[in-house]
Amino acid sequence: MKKEKIKNKFMKEKVRKGTKNAKHSIIVKEPSSIKPFINKIVVGDAEEVLKLIPDNSVDIIITSPPYNFGQHYANDPTQDTKEWNAYFKKLSLIWTECYRILKPGGRIAVNIQPLFSDYMPTHHIISYQLLNIGFLWKAEILWEKSNYNAKYTAWGSWKSPSMPYLKYTWEFIEVFDKETHKKTGKKENIDITEEEFKKWVYAKWEITPEIKMKEYGHPAMFPEELPYRLIKLFSYKGDIVLDPFNGAGTTTLVAWKLKRRFIGIDISLKYCKTAIQRIKKESTQHKLFDFDNNLKFDFPFPELVTLEELRGKIL
Repeated sequence: MKKEKIKNKFMKEKVRKGTKNAKHSIIVKEPSSIKPFINKIVVGDAEEVLKLIPDNSVDIIITSPPYNFGQHYANDPTQDTKEWNAYFKKLSLIWTECYRILKPGGRIAVNIQPLFSDYMPTHHIISYQLLNIGFLWKAEILWEKSNYNAKYTAWGSWKSPSMPYLKYTWEFIEVFDKETHKKTGKKENIDITEEEFKKWVYAKWEITPEIKMKEYGHPAMFPEELPYRLIKLFSYKGDIVLDPFNGAGTTTLVAWKLKRRFIGIDISLKYCKTAIQRIKKESTQHKLFDFDNNLKFDFPFPELVTLEELRGKIL
């Protein structure tokens, strides 16, 4: 008989109280009150818009928060620079709303580039925030950018152990679940291929950075391949994808291409206009997708709305 490597393994897992066994199915009916939000690009503060979205209504959130190191985003008078405590306090409020609106089994994937020059491990801090709110940690993915923007050491630390400055060729994608690690969905609404699955479950993704940032006027965009993989690996066709920092609209564009419904939020009218234009360029006619299970997901034509207009629609 093969000797057990760890005696009383199951009991020790219970003592550790991890979330390994949080894999039960939780099925909730999608609230009809989510309909006014479907396929909308919303101009407004993420926290205020999220407060309007009903509980347990979104399947997956994919986003990358502003870096907070001086990037010039459109219509941002502070040029993306805030005191760190204020920055993280605002993010925590947004993550709390994200938890409320996610369906049980729903996922949130946050792309983060830590600000190493400030010695600020933002990926750890944001992960800690999500854990404190109640999210279950699912995975950490390394987005390898192939030595992008990190070819040389910082000269100030040259050949000295006093303060060597390390440079990185990757960013992080932190993935968390709500209440359970198991997401319910119909088998016929799975669209990930065997080869994609085998490749993407290895948590180091080599993806070339976005090269069209100047074209879209945005200084910090992730490429389409990143949300493409996250959406196919962690969601089903017809699911609702939300990005509270939608920027120039890469997440919502990819969601549309992959037959997911979407909600995009950004405080910049300029970026919201870019996001809607990118989707309209992809498809200029109303879409209604029929699946083999005879269910129909209504994909209303994408629309740009302001926070005030949205309030008027739901009140």
